[in-house]
Amino acid sequence: MATENVQFKMTIEALEDLNTDGHQYVAFALIDGKVANNAEEASGILQNKPKTNEHATITYLGESKYRAGLAVSKGDKLTVADSGYFTQADSNDPVVGESKADVTSGSVGTGLFIFPNARDQADSVIEAVTPKVDVIAGTVLAFDDLEQADTGEEADGVAIDAGTSGTEFNLVISGKVHGRMDPAECSSLGDVLTVITSGYFSLGDSGDYITAKALANIGSNAQGSMLFSGIGYYLSV
Repeated sequence: MATENVQFKMTIEALEDLNTDGHQYVAFALIDGKVANNAEEASGILQNKPKTNEHATITYLGESKYRAGLAVSKGDKLTVADSGYFTQADSNDPVVGESKADVTSGSVGTGLFIFPNARDQADSVIEAVTPKVDVIAGTVLAFDDLEQADTGEEADGVAIDAGTSGTEFNLVISGKVHGRMDPAECSSLGDVLTVITSGYFSLGDSGDYITAKALANIGSNAQGSMLFSGIGYYLSV
């Protein structure tokens, strides 16, 4: 049975509708008032089910219930995946907590958590924009048309969260990001990266315009830690 004990909590305005059972006990991001999609942006665990513009209560330190995205075993270190669900942390994943018991996929379990140390955005420069297209979290936008960048030269900012056409959201324009690799490629710690069609990161090659460096091993179509700058350089031939 999932339990809770001593917690440190705070409240913040929810900027999306979270009034469903499936949203309670997922990771939440202070930076945009929405569900977190990775550990770097996660600020705590949502304790209630607020509607848009209502107060969200989040636990950022202590023992809390959490919603598992995959099966988790007692003692597993936890990170944050898409839709704010918690999964077992792999090598190089930011760890935000530890599970107190076995939990099946989709179920609510109990863990011990501390969040502020997992965040990279304190080391990033962030800009709010209104995209003209729907945006996948971790992909790159161009400021000139507010659509996905298709080359390194066009790359101006990385989407912290998924974005909807016509709705303001935040980009990291310089600093640590949780960038998304091309569905056909993986990267290793230290690889230099460029940007290709639809705003995905890709391995840099001779003559490419380099915009980022991988700070971890990152799988295909997966998000991972990178150091990004819209002001890049051409890789020597």
